[in-house]
Amino acid sequence: MRLPTPSRLLPAVALPALLLLLAGCGGESGTSSETADVPYQMGTPVSDSTVALVVSSEYGADTLSAQRYQQQVRMSMKRQAPGQQSEDQMQETHRQLIRGFARQHALRGEAKAQDVEADPAQVNARLEKLKQRYGSEEQFQKQLARNNMTVDSVRSLLADRFRQQQLQRQMAENYEEPSSDDVTAYSEKNRRIRAQHILIKAGENAPESEVDSARQATAALVDSAQMDNVDFAELARRHSQGPSAQKGGDLGFFTRDRMVDEFAEAAYALSDSGDVAPEPVRTRFGFHVIRLTNAGQPMDTTKARKQMTKERRQQAVEDQINALLKDVTVRTNTDVVSAGLRE
Repeated sequence: MRLPTPSRLLPAVALPALLLLLAGCGGESGTSSETADVPYQMGTPVSDSTVALVVSSEYGADTLSAQRYQQQVRMSMKRQAPGQQSEDQMQETHRQLIRGFARQHALRGEAKAQDVEADPAQVNARLEKLKQRYGSEEQFQKQLARNNMTVDSVRSLLADRFRQQQLQRQMAENYEEPSSDDVTAYSEKNRRIRAQHILIKAGENAPESEVDSARQATAALVDSAQMDNVDFAELARRHSQGPSAQKGGDLGFFTRDRMVDEFAEAAYALSDSGDVAPEPVRTRFGFHVIRLTNAGQPMDTTKARKQMTKERRQQAVEDQINALLKDVTVRTNTDVVSAGLRE
């Protein structure tokens, strides 16, 4: 049993280049956005107005200030399109930030417990690369001073991230090698297909009347598209509100991962060229009529094995991190953190 260490207040780093640098040191799989099943435990709320998050476990405790947390929220929201900044999306952003902070806490603690070391030469090389972004040593020192940091504290942050990265590489080795049958099934599931579609727009936040109108219009188009000798391309040119309308709705060849999940599921469920999805397909863009034009060929098995192995390595990392997170307790300041999580 490892005894907890005193709570650490993580620095409110505002060095843009450092933030970019650390973002590139994430390791095997980066930060997961899967937050539907919260793997950590929720503790009692935080009452200190200067604190946003406290995460604790047998590794100790880490604290994230309200100022730093709010800065991270603003940075995350800037990367999103205005149409995505709904209340649900805001809560999802908060949940991702919570998970990311808890994740770093768990990885940091486990790396220390396993005596994972960072290569000093690698740390120094990355530090020198960071310094070069500021033109001169003087400018770099001024930027550090503005953020109440020192070269040693930056070096410590870099070493910490490299230790986490090394730990994730070790975790990635604990994966199950895919069998020949696994590869064959994967290559079939991930074949390249070709399809046409007709899109009637209805955004995620569209009024119900607009959604109903789009659904009815698309249902009528499905009926038309299933008629014998119909010219689907002409239907698309006349009715589709998507960018492929002038091409008769042709999307070219694509793989499953290139389309949103709902569209991919419906398109890959079609088996023969000329088949039309029997119902309108709803995505965040609106309603689609989908017609398969080429059932495609299975993915090359060598490529399939390589891609499948990569995915299994990533999943092995996520599974082990989730196991660590089960022993982590998260406490939030509900005046600062709007994640929609019950304490």
